[in-house]
Amino acid sequence: MINRTRSAAPVSALAVLLAAGLAGCASSHSTFADANRAFAGAQEPRQLESRDPNAAEMFGDDVVIGTLYDDRGIPRYQASVESLTVEEVADELREMQALDEQLVRESTGYHTPTPAEVARVEEIDRAHAERLAEIVRVHGWPTRHLVGADAAQGAFVVIQHAGHDPAFQNECLALMVDQVERGELPAAYVALLTDRIRLFAGEPQVFGTQMTFAESSDGFFRCTPSTPIEDPAQLDARRELMGLPPHDLFVAKLEEAFRAQSGNGSFASVIVD
Repeated sequence: MINRTRSAAPVSALAVLLAAGLAGCASSHSTFADANRAFAGAQEPRQLESRDPNAAEMFGDDVVIGTLYDDRGIPRYQASVESLTVEEVADELREMQALDEQLVRESTGYHTPTPAEVARVEEIDRAHAERLAEIVRVHGWPTRHLVGADAAQGAFVVIQHAGHDPAFQNECLALMVDQVERGELPAAYVALLTDRIRLFAGEPQVFGTQMTFAESSDGFFRCTPSTPIEDPAQLDARRELMGLPPHDLFVAKLEEAFRAQSGNGSFASVIVD
C-alpha cells in the first residue's frame, strides 16, 4: 500500500497525521506528537557533505544531506555499512526519515498518482529497506542508545514501509519485541508494525492503528480501518497494554488533523466500532 503518493481517495490516515505533525507513538492519555517529543526529541537532520568527492560532478544538485541520489531522487549507497561509523549510520537513518517526510508532504494533494510516481516511491522504499537490512545485519536493530532516538525512529519508518519484504518485517518485529522489553523502544512501535504486517497481508489488524480516509457515497470523507479490526470489543484493552490511547480518541485526533489539512468542510462524523 502506497501511503505517500498523491491520490484522490482513499487518503492515508498516516499521511494525514504526519502532515499535521502528529505521527509517532502515544501513551494512553497523550497525542502521538506528545509521545514522539518525549521519546525522540526535536532534532533536525544535519546537512552533510557527500562522502564521495566526485558526487557533485556526478549528480549535481541531486546530492543532498550526505547520500547520493540519482536523477529520480532514489538513494544510492556507496559505502558498505561495515566501513561506516555508528554516527554515519545514524546520519543515514535520519536522511531516510527526512526523505520519507518529504514524500508525505508530496502526498497532501488529491490527484491519482501516475505509474511513475508510484514506482518512484516503491523504489525508494526498497532502497531504504535494503540499506536497513545491512544495518541490522551489522548492528542489530538500531536502538536509541546506539544511534540516538531520532535515528531509531527513522529505522522504524523504513520498516513500516517495507511491505514488499514481509519476511524482513517479521524479522525486525521479533528484534523490536526484545528491544521493547529492554526499554529501548516504545511498545507502540510493536503494535504499529504488527498491524502494518497484517495490512500488507490482507489480514485483520490487532490494534486498530491502520486507518484511512475514503470518500463515501454521500460525498463525505470518513475515517475507517484500512482492514477489519480483530475482536473489536477488546480493542481498547489491547491498545492500553501497548501504551496506545483509546481508539475513539485516536480516531478523533485523525479527524481533527484531516479537518485542519483539508480545510474544505468535506468531512463527516465517524462511526467507530
